[in-house]
Amino acid sequence: MDLLKDVLAEDGGEIGDIGPDEDLSAFGINSMTFIRLVLALEMEFGVSWGDDDLQYENFLTLNNIIRYVEATASAV
Repeated sequence: MDLLKDVLAEDGGEIGDIGPDEDLSAFGINSMTFIRLVLALEMEFGVSWGDDDLQYENFLTLNNIIRYVEATASAV
């Protein structure tokens, strides 16, 4: 959650309380923010995704992100 807040703050946005299944696009996530979020997640969790792996729906909610990172990390 802090990572997401940091990435959004770089774009001048912010989020308050966000539910685990809320659509992040409602909080100002655009394509550039999405790329920064993916890069930050890769660095934070030591995972690496190829272009084919970057499906927006995998990053649409906090729960989606958590499941995707866990699945990717366990596959390494």
